[in-house]
Amino acid sequence: MSFRASLLRAGIALALALAAARGACAAPAPDSTAAPAIHHPLLWSAVTVAAIGIAAGFDRRLDLETDESHPIVAHELARTFQPLGNGVVLGSGVALTYGAARLFHRPGLADAAVRVGAADFVAAAGALVLKEAVGRRRPDDAPGDPWSFHPFSGDRSFPSGHATLAFATAVAVDRETRAAWVPWVVYPAATLVGWSRIRDDEHWLSDVAAGAALGAWSATLVENRLQRHEPRWLARLAWGIEPGRDGFLVCVTAH
Repeated sequence: MSFRASLLRAGIALALALAAARGACAAPAPDSTAAPAIHHPLLWSAVTVAAIGIAAGFDRRLDLETDESHPIVAHELARTFQPLGNGVVLGSGVALTYGAARLFHRPGLADAAVRVGAADFVAAAGALVLKEAVGRRRPDDAPGDPWSFHPFSGDRSFPSGHATLAFATAVAVDRETRAAWVPWVVYPAATLVGWSRIRDDEHWLSDVAAGAALGAWSATLVENRLQRHEPRWLARLAWGIEPGRDGFLVCVTAH
């Protein structure tokens, strides 16, 4: 199987999961009734399950075909985008953005960084819980056997943590900006993060599809909540950055 065909299959599955999460969990209108609030989660659940099921049908075939193909361009592409789903990299980016925003007196950007960080945290926590509970073995541990599940065994293939964080960040950043070009950058980048995990034999296609849905759904819920109701404890904190002897100091005071 060619690199292009592998990427296309992964992209279709991820697009289905993302479309479900973004469309079904969009913020309801102010005058919405209880009926749409119930309908949206049901729609999200149905489309997400369908997307993961479709992806699962390609798990074994895609894993075997990926093992047979190792083009240099695929290796370089995976190495470039894989870090964008790493918790340390994303956390550092959020922290630096927040620090710079406070330093240059950009409270709006600082608040946005807090919301993006919260979305990533919630998504990561959900992924860790599912990983432990499901106990799915990774492709390199169970070659050609995507149905190897051992709950609470330490196997953590489902869902993909990188895909979860990548799509949580993509949705959160998209929600925090109005620039028309942002979706055309963040979502393809998140998709390539998910693909890199398949290419590196770390996850099955359905792991990545599930991670994409979980990340997008988590970020949507967090953004809906924090954009409407800022937590009281957060509103009472005053943040500041001041020069210190060995760099900069982050100061937090309550009022």
